Amino acid sequence: MGNIIFVLGFVVGSVLGSFVKAIADRSLGKKSFWGRSYCPKCRHKLAWYDLFPVVSYIYLRGKCRYCHKKIGIEYLVVEVMMGILVGFLFWQSFKNFQFSDFSFQSIFNFQFSVTLLDLLLKIFFITTLAVLFLTDLKKMFIPDRVVLPAIWIGLIFLSLITLYKIGYLYYYLSQSPVGRLLLPLHSEYFQRHAIILAQPLFYGILMGFLIGGFFLSLIIVTSGKGMGGGDVKLGAFMGLVLGFPQAIFAVVLSFLIGAIFAVALIISGKKHFGQTIPFGPFLVLGSLIMLFWGNQIVDWYLHIGI
Repeated sequence: MGNIIFVLGFVVGSVLGSFVKAIADRSLGKKSFWGRSYCPKCRHKLAWYDLFPVVSYIYLRGKCRYCHKKIGIEYLVVEVMMGILVGFLFWQSFKNFQFSDFSFQSIFNFQFSVTLLDLLLKIFFITTLAVLFLTDLKKMFIPDRVVLPAIWIGLIFLSLITLYKIGYLYYYLSQSPVGRLLLPLHSEYFQRHAIILAQPLFYGILMGFLIGGFFLSLIIVTSGKGMGGGDVKLGAFMGLVLGFPQAIFAVVLSFLIGAIFAVALIISGKKHFGQTIPFGPFLVLGSLIMLFWGNQIVDWYLHIGI
């Protein structure tokens, strides 16, 4: 069953990979996000049968069906990598779910619903990070029209998940005489647990401000040489979604990976000391590591501290 889940996630991810590549290219070209896909060489609008991710590229041997000019392998790489990332996310999210007991009623099961909502938020997070990875890597550019709406959508998503959890708690308690005694006017039980359920939202907002503010302070201290304004917004986005303490670890990992990569470039002679390199891709890598293995890394660190 795990393989089927991964394959399903891979299909979803590869479709999103095609979307990611289109949004990244249109961001760099300052073109509208709306409109049908077209060949980057002859500008011919693509038919629906040209748009099957991975399959279409392999079937057409990396060439446009209409002008027969070669299409960059980047399209295939992005679709495959997005497929792997989302496929692994699907597997990680549902590896302990008992599909043998699955029924129509289980769709409305609280735990399944929360898992599904969390999955959708993470898919959105990965998709946005992939777009920003490409734009920053290619042109050292993090487009506001991608990252700013992403911050608002992430905030709305987290708020809806929080409201759903609190609403379900109220509904669950109201279904029994004993539970109704734990509701407001009789007890503070509901208020206390509602605050606990809202903590991920509060921590996310706090981390968004703290990381964004930290990057902004680096810009001020270095007179804009340390990083750009796009990194501030990306930092706020990753802080919002990852929350505490995962977002802090993601930033530390980003600086560590960036430092190792920069030293390797200098030693290999491809870069000289003082030259700038895009920091966004390292923020994306740090965020993905913490998204997939954040709890294990935090637990490992706490045990090391003990």
